[in-house]
Amino acid sequence: MVKNLKHFKHLLTRFRILATVIVVLCFLGFLALNAFENKYKDRFYPGVFVGGVPVGGQSYDEAEKLFDTKANILKQNGLKATFTSINGVVKQVSMPMSVVGLTPDNSTEYFALGDWKSDLQEAYAFGHESNIIFNLKDHMRLLFGKKDFYFNNILLKENTDSFLGDQVYNLMKKSAPARFASVNSKITITKEIEGETINREEVLDVLNKKLITLDETTPDFLINKDIPSVTQEKLKPFLGLATSISKDRNVLFQYQGHEWSVLGPKLVTWLTINTENTIDIDQSKLESYLASTVAKFVDNPPEDSRFAMVEGKLVETVPGKAGTIVDEKSVLEKLQKILIESDSSVGVSTINVPIITIEVAPKITKSGIDKYRILDLVGEVRTNFDGSTADREHNIQIGAAAINGMIIAPGAEFSTIAAIGHVGAEEGYVKELVIKENTTTKEYGGGLCQIATTLFRLALNAGLPITERVNHRFVVHYYDPPGLDATIYGPHPDLRFVNDTGNYLLLQARVEGHEVIMELYGQKDGRSVAISKPLMYDKIPAPEVKYTQTPELPLGQTTCSEAEHDGLTTDVTYSVKYVSGSIKKMTFHSVYQPWQKVCLVGTAK
Repeated sequence: MVKNLKHFKHLLTRFRILATVIVVLCFLGFLALNAFENKYKDRFYPGVFVGGVPVGGQSYDEAEKLFDTKANILKQNGLKATFTSINGVVKQVSMPMSVVGLTPDNSTEYFALGDWKSDLQEAYAFGHESNIIFNLKDHMRLLFGKKDFYFNNILLKENTDSFLGDQVYNLMKKSAPARFASVNSKITITKEIEGETINREEVLDVLNKKLITLDETTPDFLINKDIPSVTQEKLKPFLGLATSISKDRNVLFQYQGHEWSVLGPKLVTWLTINTENTIDIDQSKLESYLASTVAKFVDNPPEDSRFAMVEGKLVETVPGKAGTIVDEKSVLEKLQKILIESDSSVGVSTINVPIITIEVAPKITKSGIDKYRILDLVGEVRTNFDGSTADREHNIQIGAAAINGMIIAPGAEFSTIAAIGHVGAEEGYVKELVIKENTTTKEYGGGLCQIATTLFRLALNAGLPITERVNHRFVVHYYDPPGLDATIYGPHPDLRFVNDTGNYLLLQARVEGHEVIMELYGQKDGRSVAISKPLMYDKIPAPEVKYTQTPELPLGQTTCSEAEHDGLTTDVTYSVKYVSGSIKKMTFHSVYQPWQKVCLVGTAK
């Protein structure tokens, strides 16, 4: 009994000591935590990185000053890059945020700096939540790792690639494979030409990373050798065959009474070797020839079905139509057979190649109506064109009808220019004022920018990613407020957006009175959209009215162009929040030039 009592007292003493140690450690931990919290209560926590830069220990003002400097450098100097050729020649380019040109794509945007201060504030808030449990969770994460934040800045990749094409890519030396050629009735082999190449996607990825990190430094890209796979040495064993074909083989393409002749000397210029190092037809040469000759009499692309929502159900309104195209595969096989059977002993012969066509079914038809699962209204918008001329109204009605009832597949990029199609008298369009070069002129389809602007606002309303959009050269009252308009003029500028909903979308467009009404039907996925009011600045007064004499008008008659408009710059922030909690932001930066009203005064008697 006494032994047990002594053992109990011993355990009790050890427990008291342990409890005291725990209390002391907790107290010291509390003091350390309190000291840690006090030290970083108005600073970024250690382990927080913004744009790849460690900002732990910095105050918000210090970090803001750092990134404000970087943002201003990008605004003033643009995105810079150097390209070093294989000969060591360095080409430096500087791509601005946007440019105002002298063509219909009056303002082309290359990149946009979003609300980067909000992104910085989000990083600053990490670990500073009002909920202590969330704070501890964030602190533990930083204890064993780091937390990266990036800026929601946007690189417009298609525009950027086009800019670099003009500045760099189009100036690079082009490679050319060795080819057979007919010179003074003799078949020779031209030597291959080494060129230059670069990974364009890699360039875009690097520039995009620079942008989301507000990295103003200049990356250097190496231009590599582009060595053709078809060389003079590889073609030499087939020189005899090529000579034989040039002398005794002609080809006559035939289609419904039309004929196109290709003589032997030209036919051998289409020859190449394939990956198995055997003689073959250069498919690109054949396709180019067929496109410029035969295809214009044959190609009739398929037309998808059109649909409408009727009493909550998807109904086919216009059946799809199959189309026909040249069966290039059969033509290629026929020509390849000519190569194999070439025999100079039979003398000169002309090989008839009848053009075979194949039927191409439409992709969107009534048969797939069940899989489309179009149930909900996911976006709608109206724009007003009151005050338009009769011709402008006419073109708007035809443009709306051209896109009405289209189905947009999941993941597909919608192109306004492709959707509207050819614009001419045969489609019913009439000539109307359009913005071209530095003035307005009459062309077919004037007013179709009303369709583009309405589509732009519809895509925004539905929370879809915008992949191409250009504002008008000057402020147009039909599209008030400025900053939310879109101009089109094929092939570019275009208005493009992507269906990233994961479901099919139905586009409905119609004209009622002086309004264009558009709707998108699909399946709601819980995303929410916020579109800021346009921020307007840099107002530039319009020049005074200019009067110009012209013999094209009767004496004394005066005709004036568009009313004058002040120049203006606007920014519109577009934010989409998804059910996952992620947010995507984009800023549409629009520069409008001041527009001078020009009046023509007639002088003709």
